[in-house]
Amino acid sequence: MGFSRVRFNNFKNLEPREMRWSPGLNLLTGENGAGKTNILEGINIVSGWGPLERGAKTLSMPTWGSGSSEVQLTGELESGGIIRVKISRRYMLRLDDKSVTAADLRWNIPVLTFLPDDMSIVEGSSAFRRRLLDMLLALIVPSYAMRLAEYRRGVRQKAVFLKRGMPAMIADRALLPLAAWIWRMRIEGVKLLSSCLEGMSELTPVKITLSLKRGGAGFDDDCENDYAKAVIANRGREAAVKFPVVGPHRDDIIIMAGERLASEALSRGLRRRTAIAMMLAAADGVKRKIGRDPVLLLDEVTAELDSSGRTLLFESLLSRETQVFAATAEPFVEKFPGLIHRVSEGRVTESYEN
Repeated sequence: MGFSRVRFNNFKNLEPREMRWSPGLNLLTGENGAGKTNILEGINIVSGWGPLERGAKTLSMPTWGSGSSEVQLTGELESGGIIRVKISRRYMLRLDDKSVTAADLRWNIPVLTFLPDDMSIVEGSSAFRRRLLDMLLALIVPSYAMRLAEYRRGVRQKAVFLKRGMPAMIADRALLPLAAWIWRMRIEGVKLLSSCLEGMSELTPVKITLSLKRGGAGFDDDCENDYAKAVIANRGREAAVKFPVVGPHRDDIIIMAGERLASEALSRGLRRRTAIAMMLAAADGVKRKIGRDPVLLLDEVTAELDSSGRTLLFESLLSRETQVFAATAEPFVEKFPGLIHRVSEGRVTESYEN
């Protein structure tokens, strides 16, 4: 499952035209600003995820210069299905001429997108680790993204109460079932990632184990009881900082390398390889749960790897028979086992194998 063709109309700096893709590995090369990341973003939107930058306003996207503020993206799937996305004042999503939701698109064409910051998933912000887990769960649990969005709205409302010095118990009662459900899903998601990490010794020579750390909690094994006890224990702290400190928005994945934290035990090179292993584990988890390989979008991920690391990555991707779009501005000297697309000024100027 993947994209055979994608057409971009009035999308950022991309020339309005149709682009054809290999069912295997596609490497987008070119200088910074050439349009490589915009191609990935267009594919990300067509697959139901929206802009790469969370919270980005699609209306502010510069267009090719047609004078129209309407963006149109069309993706043809290898299965023959046609996805059409029209963006003006709002999104209009269609699959085979039927209106669909973003969740419908994600189910029909599962896509996992990894950005440069994701290479710091081991030692970086907990937000990177939550993002990986949320992407995985949104693809394998259809209602996950909707419930997570509902939970985030509740957190914002609770934050308003706290900033105004108002009691937040009403918000906590509404958040409790959502937080508990998300925690249960994330516990299962971490178990799935851990299972899929087994056997990746070529990337992670040290045994990597994962566990979920519930945000501001850890008072009770039961998720509902844990949230209830945690908000009581942290009521004074939340009133002082005027922001919710309990709940899934504060979760973290603890990554251990043997008996030590991976962020402390591993060299920079091994941390990068562990990040790649976790990305591949997420892809394997999607395949295990829904029976289909996800399309992978990798933006400047290979730039963080040495030559042997890149070779291991592409060998691993080839063995999974998944479609991959990888963008890099760096010269690529190794033999690439796929199709290379040269991008310049919003155009794919040539496609070739090396």
